[in-house]
Amino acid sequence: MNFSPLPDDWSEQRDTLHFLAAHLLGQARERRDGMFDLVPSPGGFATPPVGHDRERVRLVGGSLLVERVAGETIRDAAATTTVTPIAGNSLAELCHQIGFEPRPDFWVGDDTPPFRDPDAPIQLDGQATSILGEWYLLGQRAIDQVVAQLPHADATVGRLWPEHFDYGIDLDAAPLVRCNLGAAGGDGFHAEPYLYVGPQGPERPGATDYWNAPFGAALGFGDLDAADDPVGTAIEFLMTGIFLLRSD
Repeated sequence: MNFSPLPDDWSEQRDTLHFLAAHLLGQARERRDGMFDLVPSPGGFATPPVGHDRERVRLVGGSLLVERVAGETIRDAAATTTVTPIAGNSLAELCHQIGFEPRPDFWVGDDTPPFRDPDAPIQLDGQATSILGEWYLLGQRAIDQVVAQLPHADATVGRLWPEHFDYGIDLDAAPLVRCNLGAAGGDGFHAEPYLYVGPQGPERPGATDYWNAPFGAALGFGDLDAADDPVGTAIEFLMTGIFLLRSD
């Protein structure tokens, strides 16, 4: 066993985390710099540091962490962290801990998760947060190593998008062939987390059994859980898609 087992109610837990990624962390960042993309973080996911006080908001296990560093130099900087339990609290209470009111019309794309009652208690298993955070970090590590092996590829910066709730990039797999690489938390296509290779065009060259998804190719959580070397298996899966696209 390489990963902690997914909870029995994984789909519900994932949907709650998706809701928090958009309407808690996404809003927390957007109010500071107009952006809403996030980053993987040990034990969960987070906003990057933003604003004059380098505010960073993180979900770690079952807790909300709000970190700020104020000061002009490292010698006089004052660093603070506040920690608030998530389970049993409401979206309104968690937003209040950060310093803003939730906006029901907040939008991160056409697949923005539905807004929920901001005063309803949140039911969250902190283990689900940790599993998802470690999954995104595995995807980030594998994608980084793939990009490092393709020094002439034009790749975007890896980001965790609260719309589709996946960490990903796109790059030039071959001339005129742009391709998405990512780690998803699960969705209507595949309930469990999965890695994906998604050509942006119609190309699906080579091994037809590799292209096993409507958008390209997917490798599931269970496949990596059974692997002796999950990161190596992830890299091999991603590189196989790129090599097939380059062979067309």
